Amino acid sequence: MNLTTLLEKFTQSKNLFIAEHALGVIMALLGAFITLIFMLLNLLVYVFRYAAITWYGVTNALFMPFICGLIIVPIVVYAIVYIFKDLEVDRRRLIELQKKESQLKNNLARTYIDIINQRERNSLLSLEHEKLRGTLDNEISQRMETEQKFDDQVSFFSAIINLTPDIIIYRDGHGAITGCNNNLQRLLGVQSSEALEQLFKNNAELSSIFTKYDKVVSDTKKEVTYEATLNGVVFQMRKRPALNSHGALIGIITYGHDITNLKNEQDILEKASQEKSNFISTLSHELRTPLNGIVGLSDILLSSGHFKGDDERYLRAINVNAVTLGNIFNDVIDLNKIERERFNIVNENVKWQDFLEAFETLSSLMTTQKGLEFKYDLQGSSPKLVQTDPTRLRQVLWNLVANAVKFTKEGSVGLYIKQQIAGDKLDITFKIVDTGIGIAKEEQEKIFDMYYQVAGTKQSTGTGIGLHVSKVLTQELGGNIAVESELGHGSTFTLHFSFSIVTDNVELSPKNSKIQNKRVLLVEDVDLNILVAKSMLESQGYSVVAAKTGHDSIEQFKRDKFDLVLLDMQLPDMTGFDIADKLVSECDCKVPMIALTANVVANNQVYVDHKIIGVMSKPLTAKKLAETLANYQEQ
Repeated sequence: MNLTTLLEKFTQSKNLFIAEHALGVIMALLGAFITLIFMLLNLLVYVFRYAAITWYGVTNALFMPFICGLIIVPIVVYAIVYIFKDLEVDRRRLIELQKKESQLKNNLARTYIDIINQRERNSLLSLEHEKLRGTLDNEISQRMETEQKFDDQVSFFSAIINLTPDIIIYRDGHGAITGCNNNLQRLLGVQSSEALEQLFKNNAELSSIFTKYDKVVSDTKKEVTYEATLNGVVFQMRKRPALNSHGALIGIITYGHDITNLKNEQDILEKASQEKSNFISTLSHELRTPLNGIVGLSDILLSSGHFKGDDERYLRAINVNAVTLGNIFNDVIDLNKIERERFNIVNENVKWQDFLEAFETLSSLMTTQKGLEFKYDLQGSSPKLVQTDPTRLRQVLWNLVANAVKFTKEGSVGLYIKQQIAGDKLDITFKIVDTGIGIAKEEQEKIFDMYYQVAGTKQSTGTGIGLHVSKVLTQELGGNIAVESELGHGSTFTLHFSFSIVTDNVELSPKNSKIQNKRVLLVEDVDLNILVAKSMLESQGYSVVAAKTGHDSIEQFKRDKFDLVLLDMQLPDMTGFDIADKLVSECDCKVPMIALTANVVANNQVYVDHKIIGVMSKPLTAKKLAETLANYQEQ
């Protein structure tokens, strides 16, 4: 503890003592002061009286007043204090009261200030309260208005849901039914969602209809569509996930749309489509028989070399027109296949130079018959073999050349071919150019549409399907087709393809002009087709035995030995596939079997599965027959 602290404590104690004994202190000080006055006065009297100052005298003069002061003053002080002790007490109380009053005044002032401040704060709080109350009232009003609108919308949508002919059910994420529309309740004969829930518990088959694909919907969060039958009504069921704002599944909604009438109509349409297809298939079989005879017999006669001059031209015209009729009929057949999505492309190895030369000859004959000039130009090297569907490609080119000839009264039709070998690909462009009537610009985008024919052209005979089929065939062959034309100044159709070049050492031409001692079993039910095929085969040195039914062909194969079997795919008693299976299983057939058909199946594996190693499309030509058989003469 330092000196400053001691002084502070002493001062505080002194002040406290003085405050508590103020009267006694005052009286003591007054007594001391009076004693001092008496001592001074007694000293002055002594000096004045004796005119001498001695120690004894001075001491004696001072001593007596001092002694009296020491005796009298305390007595007086005590007496006064005793007499006025109540006054001291009152004074002390007064001082304390004054202190308390001062404290109370200070407290009162502070309280008053606090009250003023609190009033101000209360005023501000009141204002804020009023604002908040107004905001709250506004929020409540808006919420009530929103709730009313929501209730109105719920009622509106509930009315729509209940009025819709569809059935609707909605379930939560755990599969529990949370609601359904009236139509579903009427259909199932229940009065509430609870009754429907109980019905599902009692009828597992019914419940499975509505819970089907739940896991798929919950896992993928995507819509699922399926069909279901309820009480004899066919519904298209659409199951859709209900997601919250975070993308979590909160339920599943199932809609059922009555498609009973639609299904009936689809069945009727499917039946009509099947009947139409059957009709076209029957028509195909019936028409291809005489067509095959015309093409085959005219081809045989042309190959015989007995016709010269006009006779040869007339016979070649018959052959070309028969081929033309075959191409028109192919368009009809292909259109039916396109509509039923059963269109097929069958690629094979094609001797490319021979293909181009054959089509050049056909085009030349078509233009010559109408008195038009035919122009032909081939640029670039031709590979030996390319892989494509020659029948479809020939059909596309024939359609375009035939159209060019049809719509050109005078002038020329040109076939310009530009080809380039790039690695194992042959990039080839065909341009068919005519000097005919041309096509207006606004018509050019429409000419590839189904059944579309340019209005106002007298020459627009035909079905209106050739260009549409040609476009589809071109795309299926991996190419593209375009047209450029000016009304009155002719048209140019451009085809572009990229074909694979066959690098294997495949030989398509017969090794010998005549094949000796080769016996062929020809399975065909039409006499004209037998005549054509037999004439062609015998002219190439084959010995032919014909069988008109599957049963006859099997019996014939058991009796004789054959080197080759040619199978028609449609016979009165069985199909070509059935015959092939029986020849293998019952006769242990090891010789090559080749199919004869007007409708080649795209998937060659179908033929391979029945041990049929080759396919020839009808109508037959001598050249086609020779090239095909040459592939298998060593087998």
